[in-house]
Amino acid sequence: MEPLVFDGVGTIQVYEPGGKLKFLDDKITKVTLQLQFDWDKVMGGDSGYAFHYTAKDLADKASIEIPRYSDILAELSQGAESEKGAVTFDETEQGFLDVTNGYKIKALSKFGGTLVSLSEKVYLKDTDTGKLTELTRVATTPTAEQYVISADGKITSDTANDNKLIIITFKWTKENGTRSGLSGKRRPKPFKFVHRFSLTDDRNGGEVPCQLTIWKALGGGTLDVSQERKKPTSNSLALEIMEPDITPDNPEGYAAELIFGI
Repeated sequence: MEPLVFDGVGTIQVYEPGGKLKFLDDKITKVTLQLQFDWDKVMGGDSGYAFHYTAKDLADKASIEIPRYSDILAELSQGAESEKGAVTFDETEQGFLDVTNGYKIKALSKFGGTLVSLSEKVYLKDTDTGKLTELTRVATTPTAEQYVISADGKITSDTANDNKLIIITFKWTKENGTRSGLSGKRRPKPFKFVHRFSLTDDRNGGEVPCQLTIWKALGGGTLDVSQERKKPTSNSLALEIMEPDITPDNPEGYAAELIFGI
């Protein structure tokens, strides 16, 4: 095989031990595999050269960078527990009380959520000093120190508070959501990692299919969920290469394998 320049990105595939596809992404920015073999020198006599070399443990390194978040990526790299179902959000809103319509919480219609009963707190905010005055919830006929809220999130108060700025803190739920639970005792599970990419044959300009397979890998690294204005995050997943089982797909028991269609 003629030498090739590695400049492909391609896609990554992650499989559970039973062979089920768990994760697929084609928006990766980097895949690295750095194979390293080192020796311990055995010295003796007067020579400055070693007369024997003992192999150290292999120090192969593999990693990927992905510029977006996934709950599956959290499982692979951090051992997070993913759950699908109802989720609850903590929300804040602010706006002015309308003379006739009060104020309608926007998050419920915006996200298709449901207000958590008795979760809201309403404050009047002084636009000059920023001072917050908490209002008390009542069922009907509120005074200037009170408010009423309907099941769909409409807040009304006494006419003395018309056109005043209010701040509302509340919780709302959504039936179809995703939760990544991060336990202090978490540990990632092993998986099979495949990087499928293509390179260019400089002799004829043809496309060469290539694939990197790590038969048993363990995740780690940094899952970045920080937020910074005008700066996207990039997640770095470090892959620890493990000794795999011998299987019909991997009869030689290779830890990692590179194949080229040329």
